[in-house]
This record gives sequence, C-alpha cells and structure tokens, in this order.
Amino acid sequence: MPDHCVLAIDAGSSGCRALLFDPQGKAISSARRDWNYDTPPEIAPLGRQFNPEAFWTIICQIIAEAIQRSGLTPSRIAAVSAASQRQGVVFLDRDGVELYAGPNTDLRALVEGFSIDGQFGGDIHRITGHTPSFLFTPAKLRWFKTHHPQTYHRIATVLSINNWIIYRLCGRAVADLSSAADTGLVDIRESAWSSQLLTMLELPPGVCPEMAVPGTAVGTVSPGSAARTGLAAGTPVVAGGADTQCGLLGMGVNNEAEVGVLAGWSASVQMVTARPILHPEGRIWSGCHVVPGRWILESNAAESGGAYAWLKGLLYEDGAAQAGNDAYAAMDRLAEQVPPGADGALAFIGPRVMDMTRLRPALGGFLFPITPSVTAVGRKHFVRAALENLAFAFKANCDQLAQTSDMDPERVSIGGGLARSRSLVQMLSDALGRPVVSFGTPQVTACGVAMCAAAGAGWYGDLRATAEAMRPASEVIEPDQKSSSEYAKHYGRWLHASRWLESLVEEVG
Repeated sequence: MPDHCVLAIDAGSSGCRALLFDPQGKAISSARRDWNYDTPPEIAPLGRQFNPEAFWTIICQIIAEAIQRSGLTPSRIAAVSAASQRQGVVFLDRDGVELYAGPNTDLRALVEGFSIDGQFGGDIHRITGHTPSFLFTPAKLRWFKTHHPQTYHRIATVLSINNWIIYRLCGRAVADLSSAADTGLVDIRESAWSSQLLTMLELPPGVCPEMAVPGTAVGTVSPGSAARTGLAAGTPVVAGGADTQCGLLGMGVNNEAEVGVLAGWSASVQMVTARPILHPEGRIWSGCHVVPGRWILESNAAESGGAYAWLKGLLYEDGAAQAGNDAYAAMDRLAEQVPPGADGALAFIGPRVMDMTRLRPALGGFLFPITPSVTAVGRKHFVRAALENLAFAFKANCDQLAQTSDMDPERVSIGGGLARSRSLVQMLSDALGRPVVSFGTPQVTACGVAMCAAAGAGWYGDLRATAEAMRPASEVIEPDQKSSSEYAKHYGRWLHASRWLESLVEEVG
C-alpha cells in the first residue's frame, strides 16, 4: 500500500467520480454517483440547472466512499484537485452563496446568445475563440439581467464547476485558465480575463476571480469540508482544469502538434499548439491547455460513445450479450467478422465534423446496398459501419485541425471509454494511416487531475515532470497497410455521403 496518494474529482455531465491515485499514477480506489438536472417550467424545454447543495452532498459522499475503499487514513492523502465538464458554471453572491448552478446543457440563453452574436459575433470569436455565444457564460448573465434583474445584480463571482468544487473544499474562489477559457470570458491571446469583453457586453464588474495555475496549491481543506468528506483538515487543495484538457495531460499530449481524442459520450479532438490559432470562419474552437504556455485547437466530433451505446441498446435490448460476455466485447467480435468498408454499409448515427457556423438538425442512419435479402446485410455490418463511422469522424476532425493549424499531427492518442474497443482503435489507425497511442484506462481525465494534485503536493516538480512520472500504460497500434489503402476509398465515400446528407437537410427542411 502506498505511503501517500492523491485524490482526483471528475465532475462529468452524467455524474461525478472520485478516485485515489498512488505516486505511479495507478488508481487504488474509486466511487461514482449519477446526478440529475432540473428543468423548471420557466426555462423549459431547453433550460437545465442543478441544486448545488444536492450536488455537493453527492461529491462529499463519493469522496468518503473512495477513502473508505482505499483503506488509507485521510492523513495519507497528499492533495486533492478537480476537473469538470466545460461550459458549466456557478454564480455566487458576495457572501459566497450560490445564486445559480447550471451544466453545459443549459440552453436557456438561446435568444440572448443569438443577440450577442448578432451584435458582436466577429469580436467574440476573435477574443475568446468560442462561438456561438448561447453556450457560454455571457449569454447566461444576459438572461439573468433580462429575466431576473434582482438576482443579476447580486452576482459577484463566476466559477466553472471544477473551481466551484475547489471553492467548496477550501473556501477560496479561483479560476484555472483552461476552464475559464471555456466560459467565454477569456482573451485567449492574452491568457487572461478579457476586460474588453466585460465592457463591450456590460457584464457585472469584478465577477471574474483570481487566476490560478493548474498544479499549484490554492488553499487547504476547511474543517467543515473535512467533516463532510472524510478528508483531513489542512489537506492541500490544488487547481485542476477542464475535463478534456486534463485528459490530454493524462495521456501526455502536451507538445505542439500532438493530437488527443477524448472519446467518451462525446468525442473532443484537440491539437496542442504553441500559440493561439483561430479558424478564419469560426468552425472550430480555440482554448487553453492546462499546461502553461500551451493552447488547444478543438474540432469536436460531438455525440460518439452515446451514439454507440444507443446502437448497443438496439442490438441487445434485454441487456444480455453472447455467452454472458460484455455487450461491447461482443460487438467488437461481430465487427471483426466483416472486412473494411462493411461490405458497402455506411453509418451516420452521431459523430460528425465540427462546424459551429452550421448548427442545424442532422439526418442520419445507415446506408447499405439493397436488396437486404440478396446482400445479407446483418447485425455485424451495422456494428462495423458504426465503428467506421466513429473512426472516419475522428479522422475528419483531425484533418480539420491539420488544415487550420497548417501542422501535421506528430502523434495521435486516444483515451476514454471508446478506446477500450480494440477494433475501433485499429480502424482509426488504419484510416489515419499512422500509429495511434491507445490508453486502456477510460479514466485519462482523472489521471490528469491526479497529476495536477501530485504537482501541487510537490511530488515530482512541475506539471510536465509530474505528467511524465505518472503517465498511465499505453499501447501503440500500428496501421495495417492493406486496410489503410482500402480505407482511403471507404473514407472518401463516407465523407461524400455525409456532405450529401447535410445538403439533404436543407432540401427537405
């Protein structure tokens, strides 16, 4: 049993996980709880919010459970840090009481966001690297100003969800740059809060807290938080970051032109850059890495693991898989029975090429040669086509990053739940025609958070050295040359069909 460990909190869209890691980066215990959001009538159907006290109770419970499962005494936890879903935000009043807490799926400010972009769209993208505005904090602030002015005038501090967790643990309100950039309030060229944006949008003065560098201690666990979590009072609390950027850190994707695919429910495809790079038309996003002096360029493939889970539910409606094995493993075996190209079947069931200038409903499904009775298209073809759909979408987004940055990716890594599919990782390597570094653990984000905590505890020095020392095990998957040659043709068919489906949406309305 290790002498010391660190605690990582990963607050995602569907729930929260707490994990304890040893100095080698190995998870020694974990606990998880799902959570749910509310949609009061006033903000239905697009609005979402959560009860901060209920969420804090869940976080305290899983921390205590992870500690109990580890068998460690709280004094052996050297530090704690947190990451969270991006775009989620919490507003505090001057006494530190929550006025609003919302996830990244809170779209109540749709009208306000369109209004902001109508007035300042070009400037917003130039400053923040992020549009459309309805997804971000300025639009939510404007919504409160319009609909609840009394609440709006009480807003004193804006925190991302991970930094709200830090605040709850130690009582200090800070912001890390990676999370702050995804609130839409940061000038990414200056790596600082945008005073121009605050003035231009007439936002409340003083709402942006002090910046803290990821991997640095910002406070200690308060006695009140210690009593509820089981942590020892005085345990260092360390700045973490946005979940996808912590995932990059966990995979060691920290150098210029390296690409990381965080393939969970959605799939963020991010390239590390040494300077901020903006897409000239605003199709993709630019942000900040958790590693100081590094930025990211993001081309998000959108719903990926969620779409594949939907297919699993259709194929295994009763939840059972062949021979009692895991359904995903059974789907991998099915896919391996079909050659590249899925005998002509194409899937369009979720992942796509990012274009934030064309937000509209999409048509999707499966295309395959007819007649089915003759071509014998079956379940194995749907699975193969769905996995190729994922691989092709990841490649298309990687290509978009390369075109925007004018850099050829030096390395492509993949982590997250979908990376456990050996078939998918091999297809991605074949489609890209280059090696892919695959991480077997789905918890690469939590690994990155643990690295932040360990750096704050002083285990290995700075964040880069800590990331190198605690990097989880990985495997390099080489492309099969014959399959790569075949996939050049199949990818072209998929890309052409996906563009045709986009144009079909405009035709059928």
